[in-house]
Amino acid sequence: MERLPLTIALDQNFSEKELRKVTEAFGRAFDIKGRVYMLKTSEENPPTAVFSFGQVSIEKLPYLLGVMKSDYWRRVKKDVSKILSKRRKGEDPMISFECTLEGFNVKLRCRSSDRKVVEAAFERLDSAVENIWSLTRREDTPFKKAQVYIGFHEPTMNYRIDRAVTLTPEFSEYEYDEKNGKWSKISPAKN
Repeated sequence: MERLPLTIALDQNFSEKELRKVTEAFGRAFDIKGRVYMLKTSEENPPTAVFSFGQVSIEKLPYLLGVMKSDYWRRVKKDVSKILSKRRKGEDPMISFECTLEGFNVKLRCRSSDRKVVEAAFERLDSAVENIWSLTRREDTPFKKAQVYIGFHEPTMNYRIDRAVTLTPEFSEYEYDEKNGKWSKISPAKN
């Protein structure tokens, strides 16, 4: 199977040398050629690193999960978390993992300068992707396309769904009750 594409973007709060090290760490398992960027930063935003896996199909999902459960990923999380967890401009950096799964545009985010927390965010990414994938397969999901935001919850060291937003003319916002496995609308459509 061909390697899954990965886009890496660090903002200017990180150095070119750090971008090179992050790229080298990821480059063995992903196709990153022409997909590495240094972004301009704004004063309002925290230092940010984005890793985009693009469209993940049912055929590509086993490859992605296999990489995330491998010894290779364990090395990546140690090397990359050392770079990404440094405080910059007096702020905790934001690490964002992004992908599209069956109509769900997913953003998994962790904001921390604690290296152990950033490592755990990498380590738990596979289970978060598996959970979102299973949610896309459920018949009781009240939408078929949405922007889903997932945050890393430090006390439990796991990802939690923050909310989902449907980006249609009938804009709606939903929250997810993990205990009951149910979505509920929190903002009705505006007319």
